[in-house]
Amino acid sequence: MSSRQKTFNAVFFMENHKVARQLLITEFEALLDGMGTLPDYEDEEAQGVYVVMNQHGAIKALVFFLLYFDEDGQADSSWNVPLERLAEVSGSGPDLGAGPIKLACRSQCAINWHQDSMWDPDMTPGANDFQRIKRACEENRLRFKFEATPQQVPTLDAAEGAMDADLDLEADKRTRLARLIKEQRLRIRTLESSKEKAHGDSDREQRLLFHAYKNEIQELKQQIEQLKVGNERLQEKLSSRNLQFQDLKTKASDQSKLVERLSQEVKQASGGDRDRLERQKLEAEVVLLREQLERKNLDLAYRDEREEQLRAELDELKEESGYGSASSVLDKLKELEVVYTAYHPGAGHITMTTDEVRRYIESPIAFVAEKCFVTEAHYRAWLAHFDQPVCHFKGADGPCLKTVDKVSTPSEFEPGIDDRCEAHQRVTGNAV
Repeated sequence: MSSRQKTFNAVFFMENHKVARQLLITEFEALLDGMGTLPDYEDEEAQGVYVVMNQHGAIKALVFFLLYFDEDGQADSSWNVPLERLAEVSGSGPDLGAGPIKLACRSQCAINWHQDSMWDPDMTPGANDFQRIKRACEENRLRFKFEATPQQVPTLDAAEGAMDADLDLEADKRTRLARLIKEQRLRIRTLESSKEKAHGDSDREQRLLFHAYKNEIQELKQQIEQLKVGNERLQEKLSSRNLQFQDLKTKASDQSKLVERLSQEVKQASGGDRDRLERQKLEAEVVLLREQLERKNLDLAYRDEREEQLRAELDELKEESGYGSASSVLDKLKELEVVYTAYHPGAGHITMTTDEVRRYIESPIAFVAEKCFVTEAHYRAWLAHFDQPVCHFKGADGPCLKTVDKVSTPSEFEPGIDDRCEAHQRVTGNAV
């Protein structure tokens, strides 16, 4: 852009194909310096447009950029897209009233490493971002002092000009046709870019969702196994306690019988024997009381451990219930007719239903092998050949490793033939 021509710069923020907010360039720079916030864009990546207008208010350049705002509405401090430079060096775009504009967007970015910080405008009739931006510039809510557009004044040479116009008419038509074709190509590029981005986002979301559920199920399985191990240990401990309890019960019964026998002997004895039997009886009663007390303590310990076992079993049931809830989430996704896609060599992109996802989670390689109409062992052998197309024969001197032709289709692969060189195809030996 010529430095002699006065220009006006602004930044618009778009929402749902409408200009939601307009800022002077000085206000936008203050925002980048952390001197202001935009609460409407908290934790959001906003779609911004850098607008360059000439002295008459006609659009000369547009730069479609992305800017992230944090949870406090502060602009990303590391953002460094050179808006002014992009507006100068970018390719041409549609004619918005003053000739083709300079345009920078995701599908047309003159500085490649800034492409991911850009977005593509929508050119769909009824939701055309260019027309919305042009209308906002014409409304001039930022109160720029534009110059009036000069009017054409007829001259004495108007008749001669009319004659020349016929000569230039065909050239003008060709120019307008070329511009129209260029605009349509731009629209096609933006549509392809949007489609690719949407497809990539969908694939990424499905992969993240799939791995999240897979990890959750694996964690729940591990927790269940841990609970089962803990429960088994508690059962062993309870069994040991039960044996101790039965032993104490037997001892207490024997001691009780001893006390009863001594009581009978005391009644029948006299003199010194009576005193001696009385002492033995007291000692036996003390032992009996101690064994009864120990049995009570053991009984309490047994009860506590039993309660602990019941709690462990309850936790195990809860975890198993949680595992079922993960399955119910898949059932919910099935009701929503969600499909899943995974890529594997030899099979390409595999589209799976929710029912197939459950089988895929259990054994991905076996699932892919089935899709390729081969066994799991056959697919693994082909995969080793596909990743490293060399002779897998291993003799006394070590592996051959001579390069062989790669077989791209698992069902066409023959183990022992396609993964060996011609010299070793008929030789008995081990694979590497």
